[in-house]
Amino acid sequence: MFGNNPKMMKKGIFYTFAAIALSMIILLSFSVYKTYEMKEKAELIGTRIDTMNDFIKDIEQDLEKGLYIASFRAFASISDYITSNGSFIGNVDAAFSELALQGTLNNQQQGLMKDSTFTDWTKRIQLQADKIGIISNFTVINLTINQTDSWSVLIGAKINLTVKDKKNTSSWKRTKEILAKVSIENFEDPLYVVNSKGRVTNDIARSPITNFVNGDDVSNLMLHLNNSYYIASNTSPNFLMRLQGILSNSSTGIESLVNLQKFQEQSLGIKDRSAVDYIYFGTVSTVNYRINQTPSWFKLDSSHLKVYQVENMTI
Repeated sequence: MFGNNPKMMKKGIFYTFAAIALSMIILLSFSVYKTYEMKEKAELIGTRIDTMNDFIKDIEQDLEKGLYIASFRAFASISDYITSNGSFIGNVDAAFSELALQGTLNNQQQGLMKDSTFTDWTKRIQLQADKIGIISNFTVINLTINQTDSWSVLIGAKINLTVKDKKNTSSWKRTKEILAKVSIENFEDPLYVVNSKGRVTNDIARSPITNFVNGDDVSNLMLHLNNSYYIASNTSPNFLMRLQGILSNSSTGIESLVNLQKFQEQSLGIKDRSAVDYIYFGTVSTVNYRINQTPSWFKLDSSHLKVYQVENMTI
């Protein structure tokens, strides 16, 4: 094309190299742009994943808090129900689940559960998630309550969790068990409420006393009796059993001594029975003893003389 003209040949070669160089520059620029775009997208996805991880951690903490509050209020509602109706709960597991999830007992709305059920907590979490571009769904498979020690009830909530980003950058799904422990202290003992027709109540308070008798001094025993404090006992019913009026023994049981003076002050007849609460309120026959330097109405059955350190003080 250029014939033998050296100048034209040089120009042709120059333009060819220039075109090649320009193409390389364009390709390099495109490559740099795509690399930057991919890096920016990766950083965005990483940020969303970090947000998801932080949210999931917060979810578990919020669910634990919500389960505790719902459970505490459910037990308080059961206590109110027993006081109002003068009768025990037939099935504490069913009553608890209904209260904690629906806020009702026997299909009747309970004031203490307003906006405080476990279901309410999951809905609030969903609303907060929506504000930061996260979709969350909760399905409660079941609720369980177990008395794992004498002074508290362990609540378990088995939940299916699904969490995903609205832009579909990440998702998370799992079955999780949330646990909460509620102390039974300061709740009313239903045995007192039902058996006194609501006239005498006794809040569950752990006894600060371990030595009930010092020599012939029964002042600690009287302090324990006058306040109807509680001790752990494997011959007594636990808190969940008491809510149902069950008086058999449990490895996580508790017991108090009934202060019959309070019953007399409320014009309630008193029985000639051991003052140990589940025996006094029950029907089991026992051999009972008066205890020296204590009120005439105070008696203990033979199996509790050693427990309260009065084996040598019987009358």
